[in-house]
Amino acid sequence: MAAPSHAPASLPARIPAAALRALGAVRLAGAIVIAGLAGVSGIAAAPLPGPDTSHVHLEIGPGMDLTNELYYQDAYVDTTFLRRQLVATPETRFAGVWLGALQGTRGERSTSYLLQNELSLGDLIQRDALALAWRQEVASGWRLLLDPAVAWRHDRTFDRNDQEWHEGMRARLRRTLDDDATSIEGGVTGDLLRTTGPGSQFVLDRNSLGALLALDRLPLFGDEWRLAWGVTDRVFPDSSERNHDEYAWEGRWRHGFGGGHALLFETAGQRRLTHHIVTTSRDNFWSESGALETDARLSDRWSLRLRVEGDALQYDLEDSTLFFDYRIARARLGARFEREARWSITAGPRAEALSSPLAPGESYREIGGEVELEVLGGRSWWNVTPAGGYRAYDQTAQVGLPGALHSSFAYASLEAFVDQALPGRLRLRALTSLRYESHLDPSQNAASIYLSLQLRETLR
Repeated sequence: MAAPSHAPASLPARIPAAALRALGAVRLAGAIVIAGLAGVSGIAAAPLPGPDTSHVHLEIGPGMDLTNELYYQDAYVDTTFLRRQLVATPETRFAGVWLGALQGTRGERSTSYLLQNELSLGDLIQRDALALAWRQEVASGWRLLLDPAVAWRHDRTFDRNDQEWHEGMRARLRRTLDDDATSIEGGVTGDLLRTTGPGSQFVLDRNSLGALLALDRLPLFGDEWRLAWGVTDRVFPDSSERNHDEYAWEGRWRHGFGGGHALLFETAGQRRLTHHIVTTSRDNFWSESGALETDARLSDRWSLRLRVEGDALQYDLEDSTLFFDYRIARARLGARFEREARWSITAGPRAEALSSPLAPGESYREIGGEVELEVLGGRSWWNVTPAGGYRAYDQTAQVGLPGALHSSFAYASLEAFVDQALPGRLRLRALTSLRYESHLDPSQNAASIYLSLQLRETLR
């Protein structure tokens, strides 16, 4: 279970957050594509007796990442004030990428595995990631799942020169009951993070150890549900005041109706407590989230989905600058048209509101809309989502009130992912994230650009 962030997700972050989200999406999308090629779904499915198999998958190719942030800031030359000047921070990165995957079975398919390594050697970033997914039927109804991983990263972007080592392990034992639908799962997790070099002071070394327990039901027909609980102990060698325990829970229930209609409820939460009394509440808080979603099938091609969700965070001792309580409410309505399961288009409005009694300058209301176009087929996958809207802060910088740091703004954004087969054994993968903000205070206008391109050749 992921730990919550220490600040509202909607606080202005502009390009750094956008670039990080886009980069994570690139890696996730690439992992999904490779997982599909290597047959990870077969690892998760119940094995059927038969002859063992093995398959090697290799890819190689070049890649490029482009990021840029445009914003205004006060400029001084000696003692001369030049008012706010437009600042751009462009950066282009190139790399060669190699990916290898070995997938197979053992013991007449009672054991399945996927060993995957991805190496990227670039002018500014070098990284290597090795991961193993091991699934073994140890007895009738009992399955052992092991997921060790190790990753290395050398980052020289934005005047940094830091290296990062990250090792992790997740081991789970899953028991499927006699009804073949209900399962009990228990496990342990652990990870180790070490960083060195200029810039590493922003990422603390970390040791963590955790345990989890889950109960779920996934029948062929009927209600689906899941309940999970976990605890994680984290120790930071360089900052003992950050040492903490985190207790997390998760719940999910889905009910299907006749005609393809469905109702979904989700909830999750965390309670984090430091080992010792500290001066701030950064790691002493409660965090909760919940969502309700309805899916109505209007016809063979038309459907309507409504999702309402909320997040809340409460610090043991809040302040008005960094660690303040807040609540976020979101709603999204989408009408979806699908044709022959190969392409679909979804459009509709969305709204969001944040409230914080102790930091009213962060409170806002936002309304907007988006259109999502997805095309799948012919060895290709396209997903394009333009969006736009307006965010109004309860207290704006124009008013001149104390704590009014933000200016209301209109925004437009575009996110797109492409995985396109080319002649021969070539594939093009591209992801872009664009955003522009037009503020009532023009000096806060901002734009962000992220573009990632990869051209890969499948060797086997």
